[in-house]
Amino acid sequence: MTVALKDYETNLPIEDASITVLNTRQGLVSNKDGIFKISLDKPSKIQISHASYKTITINSSSLKLKENIIYMDRSTKTLEEVIITTKHPQEILKKLVENSSDKLTIPVNLKVYVREFFKKNDKYTSFNDGLLNFYIQGRPTSVKTDILVEQNRFYGLINDEVDESTLGYNLNDIIGNYYEFKYLEKVVEAYSKKKYDYEIKTFPNKQDCYIMNIRPLQNIDGYLPDFYIVYDYKKNIIIEINSSVLTERYEFKGVTDFLVIKGKIFNSVFNATYKYDGKNYYLASSKEEIGFKTTNKKKEEERIEVKNYLVTTNFGTKPVPYDKSDVYKEKSLFNKRNTILTNYWEFDSGLTPTEEEKQIIESLASKL
Repeated sequence: MTVALKDYETNLPIEDASITVLNTRQGLVSNKDGIFKISLDKPSKIQISHASYKTITINSSSLKLKENIIYMDRSTKTLEEVIITTKHPQEILKKLVENSSDKLTIPVNLKVYVREFFKKNDKYTSFNDGLLNFYIQGRPTSVKTDILVEQNRFYGLINDEVDESTLGYNLNDIIGNYYEFKYLEKVVEAYSKKKYDYEIKTFPNKQDCYIMNIRPLQNIDGYLPDFYIVYDYKKNIIIEINSSVLTERYEFKGVTDFLVIKGKIFNSVFNATYKYDGKNYYLASSKEEIGFKTTNKKKEEERIEVKNYLVTTNFGTKPVPYDKSDVYKEKSLFNKRNTILTNYWEFDSGLTPTEEEKQIIESLASKL
């Protein structure tokens, strides 16, 4: 069945809502058009949440149409209020990161859908996606991950003039980055107080949650992102991390959490969400965008854009036997031979492609 999420007042689509099938713990995310597709063997309750809306729970049996519409209420009647604390918010954040890392369920097997679009000079040049199993072990401060690829697609060619280090996720590092909260390292260390302003506010849309806004001080130069963190102050765990860099800071050559850039950055956005189901705490999804201008070997300027998506579609805590020889060790799914057994991108991915994205993928596939 197909479901479209829309804003109750504006009728606009709601992107990046987190959907959980409670009976099976299947995870999904609504796409840019507010749509998600789901296939169920048995009726189940479905929970839909978004940072800007009231969380709702519905019965799948109520979705009787082939295409269903669900309206969500923004719940913005209560204004945010600044929280005064005895400790500096940066110290609270440090404890929050430590506790969140310690609470994440390990060992765990995450079934993950990954997707990446690559654009050069405003034209899409390659695409890859796949269903992967991340077998996560170790300690919260030292995560080890084995990756097994179930299915995958790659369309397009990598230009030799483009350094492969700029092509997005390093799959072997990405889970460690999320589970050790390395994306917050630059604002957790003590010296960060001299570069950033920290503020904690109430979060009207979610009970038991606060917002921490972290912004670079205006008198400090450098490639410094803004952070917007939603956390459960009773459980002391992080629910969502958002990061973006203001336009005026793009002029500084920077090292982003996504990749190392040698050139002028014109877009940098990051989001990660985590779920706690009462027993397990795990990464639910992430999205990263980076855009930069660089110079190729011919001394020509190129405009590079990469968009990455990751959705945890399911997880398990029971050990699963696998052959170590099947572990995937490459950094990316780029140029990996296609293994397509089903149309996994439609119902198994947790992230339904939009019509525009389908056209981009079909166009790249037709060039092979």
